[in-house]
Amino acid sequence: MTESIDIFPWDDNFCTGLAKIDHQHKKLVAILNRLASHAVFGNQQLQLNTVFKELVDYTVYHFKTEEDIWHQYLSDDDVVDDHKLSHDIFIQQVLQLQSELTSTPSDALLEKTISFLTQWLASHILESDRYMVVYVLALESGMNKQEAEDFTKQKMQGSTRHLINVILSIYASLSTNTLHLMRKTRLSAEIQQKLIRSEKRFEKAMYYAKVGHWDLANLNGHFQWSAQMYSLMGIIKDASPTLTLLADIIHPKYRSKLMASMKSCYHNGTEHHVQYQITRPSDNQIRWIECRGKRVVTDNGTISISGFAQDITEFKQAEIKLIEQQQQLQFISDNSPFYIARCDEAQKYIYVSKPYAALFGLQPDDIVGQTVKETMGEIIYGEVKNHIDKVLSGTPTSYDLCLFSKELLVQYVPEFDDQQNVVGYITGISDITERKQLEQKLRLAAKVFESQEGIFITDSDKNILQANCAFSKITGYQEQDIIGKPLQLFNGDLYDEQFYNQIWDKLRDEDCWEGEIWHQHHNGSTFPAYLYVDAVRNDQNHITNYIVTINDISTRKKNEQKIQQLAFYDHLTQLPNRRLLLDRLNRVIISNKRLNKNNALLFLDIDRFKMLNDTYGHDMGDLLLTSIAERLAECVREEDTLARIGGDEFVIILEGLSEQSITAASQTTEICHKLLAAMSHSFQLKNIQYHCSASIGVVLFNDPSATTSEIMKQADIAMYQAKVAGRNTMRFFDPTMQEEILKRAKLENELFEAVKHNHFKLFYQIQVNHLQQPIGAEALIRWLHPQKGIITPVEFIPYAEESGLILAIGSWVIETACQQLKQWQTQPATKAMTISINVSSKQFRQPEFVDQVIDTINKYDINPSRLKMELTESLLLDDIGNTIVQMHALGKLGIQFSLDDFGTGYSSLQYLKKLPLYQLKIDRSFVGDLITDKSDQSIVKTIISMAESLGFSVIAEGVETIEQQQFLQREGCLYYQGYLFGKPVPIKEFELLVNDIQAQDQSKTSGPKLNHSA
Repeated sequence: MTESIDIFPWDDNFCTGLAKIDHQHKKLVAILNRLASHAVFGNQQLQLNTVFKELVDYTVYHFKTEEDIWHQYLSDDDVVDDHKLSHDIFIQQVLQLQSELTSTPSDALLEKTISFLTQWLASHILESDRYMVVYVLALESGMNKQEAEDFTKQKMQGSTRHLINVILSIYASLSTNTLHLMRKTRLSAEIQQKLIRSEKRFEKAMYYAKVGHWDLANLNGHFQWSAQMYSLMGIIKDASPTLTLLADIIHPKYRSKLMASMKSCYHNGTEHHVQYQITRPSDNQIRWIECRGKRVVTDNGTISISGFAQDITEFKQAEIKLIEQQQQLQFISDNSPFYIARCDEAQKYIYVSKPYAALFGLQPDDIVGQTVKETMGEIIYGEVKNHIDKVLSGTPTSYDLCLFSKELLVQYVPEFDDQQNVVGYITGISDITERKQLEQKLRLAAKVFESQEGIFITDSDKNILQANCAFSKITGYQEQDIIGKPLQLFNGDLYDEQFYNQIWDKLRDEDCWEGEIWHQHHNGSTFPAYLYVDAVRNDQNHITNYIVTINDISTRKKNEQKIQQLAFYDHLTQLPNRRLLLDRLNRVIISNKRLNKNNALLFLDIDRFKMLNDTYGHDMGDLLLTSIAERLAECVREEDTLARIGGDEFVIILEGLSEQSITAASQTTEICHKLLAAMSHSFQLKNIQYHCSASIGVVLFNDPSATTSEIMKQADIAMYQAKVAGRNTMRFFDPTMQEEILKRAKLENELFEAVKHNHFKLFYQIQVNHLQQPIGAEALIRWLHPQKGIITPVEFIPYAEESGLILAIGSWVIETACQQLKQWQTQPATKAMTISINVSSKQFRQPEFVDQVIDTINKYDINPSRLKMELTESLLLDDIGNTIVQMHALGKLGIQFSLDDFGTGYSSLQYLKKLPLYQLKIDRSFVGDLITDKSDQSIVKTIISMAESLGFSVIAEGVETIEQQQFLQREGCLYYQGYLFGKPVPIKEFELLVNDIQAQDQSKTSGPKLNHSA
């Protein structure tokens, strides 16, 4: 809704008494209020020139209307002429304001116009027009002209005159003051909104900068922490932070420094500034924190400290790494055969290596800060000054220098600042005394052909004089083919004239040149070669010969390529490996500083890949991976990166997606669906067709401050969520996943403590036959958590499986069950009963599992046939061969096996008949709706029939009603477990339940045989 203001609020007080006149006055008031609204709110398009034209057109029409009325009654009265004169003056004033459009600022002219119109309207309506109307109405009432004039003057005097004067006085300043006041109000509101936005941006900036704010009223009091402070310190927001609490999480070596700094800041006003390490309670991470604070003293003398804390872990790690690198570079520099120094533009040394200082018999500290001239002396400085001037002009240079009986090659490289101004240079000196001696020998010797390197010699005009056998072997040119021929014979068409001129110029200046080139073979092919060219001078320092040494480096180049391939590519799929992937990912992150594009990282994991390896061997697994790599490569663009980072994990970087996150997500989703569709087709692996799928985790990123490890971790988390969602799907990273992972990590830590301190207990659920007589129990583990109470297996066993703690827990279960069986063997009521225990697939597949079970049975001297192990169908599928071996080994002892949750997996009848199973256990999911669900009834009948044909016993779990038990019994299932007979209870309650049942049997009383509330 458009904002507006009535600077001239119209009401009945401004009505003159003539409706036609008043109606036209309202139109002029509307124009005035429209100008005022624009002046205050600036919310309308306004052209002042158009407004002035509108005012002139309107007033000409309005004034004519008034003058016609006045002439009708007062044609010969002077007051009419005066009134017409006021009209003319108004039009002149409007035209005058219009003429100022080009010379007066628009805001000032608008305000001036509003002020004029407001005052004129008030004066014109209340004085002039009202006077005229009273006059005319008096004449119409029958008064003569004199009577009407006297009446009008009397009417317009006294209290009326006084009221008009007051109103005119108010309107003289009302317009300007009202406009100023409303402008100030609007500006104040805008400033307030800007402050709110600024505060929000500041809070956001502090969040992304990992900065928290704190206030401390006194040293013994509590901190006032911002939300970010709790996150930085890893402390829950319900905690009340104090210096003591802060000291508890700080590394001990920094505590005293922190307390001393706080006290000094509080008592002396010195700035509080410390860096310290903490161990965050929330995740046990060690982080570096930088804290700054200042004392604040109020007018009433109250003292407090206010400051900020920032997580600087990455900075400290980089700083430590930089120091290590600097130390390494210093070690290399000090132990290098090269002499290195660094000078500024004033030729003062700012760095000197030990070998460089040793040239002058000094230590580096003796030279740093001195000038080159002071160090070298007047004579030597005179020899090198021209070279220094050259490098300070921005040109690298090198020259030979004889110093202290050593032949030295001195090289200068300029250093530039960001504006490409020379700010100094680096000196590198090599001791070439031996090389110079060798050159002298070459001048004296006619030729050196003993080398395995190709060598030929030219005259000063570059015509070939001699060549050795190695040269002929390398190039294919025989000596008779090249003697007397120019050097262009070899590489005339491979390089341009400028290339050769650079070589000869360097030889002329420095007497040597070396480098890699492509050399032409006699058969027309080319090969990579390394050339070393030396110029030989006579006593007059004229070049007389060039000696060229050539080596075929084809093998070395191939080896370099192989090394490159091994270092950055996966040997199996030839895709980029983890190292190259992270390098490219880092490059994409850096490019976000200049490109406002979204990118995506896709983390693909092949579902159930281990099953293929275990079933068909690793060579078949490798064949599948290469096939998958080929398919995935067909689904991505050339600019994208597809990498294999190990095992069955592939990563894809999608670059340059849409700037809009929603669009980028849509683009990524489309590609993921394309990848999943490609994976859905079977793979031909030698003589078998294999079907597999993939789980894809996706993370979008465009933040240049993100790190490769963060992005990879987030994609891995998203991939894990895709696995949890049922595989063969994709999931985008959700920050809440990290919270879940932290919760899981906390639970795993607590579970570790539970294993360490044996916070577990076995509950027992009774198993009965069709006569409702106890035959045994299933031992069900419970975690006795110190704070949370009893935790069921569903809540912690999956984490135990993932963390590997299931091995220790499983051993404890076997130990406890055997110990209980030992006690039962001595009691008549229980000596014939069995205990069923659930065995984890990870535990069962341990090579030493059979030996552990045997040792435990022997330890407690129990009857093995009283111990029943319940195995899941997934255990059978993953490694059927090893499973059969393990089961037969334990079966020979007499241990019985029950296939748990039968019907929920994908058991193969081919495998079932090979397994030494004793019993199939019908899953509770088929029993719950057994009475009403026809499908469940069919499944249960099939399971019972299958068990009978295979010679297996059948037991049903989850039996809760008499109707369910009766249906199962009619179909041939004679063993049951469920709440109808008893809940899982501690051992004492279980034994009381068994005794009660047996007592009821003995007394042969009527009614239910079980206490169903047990």
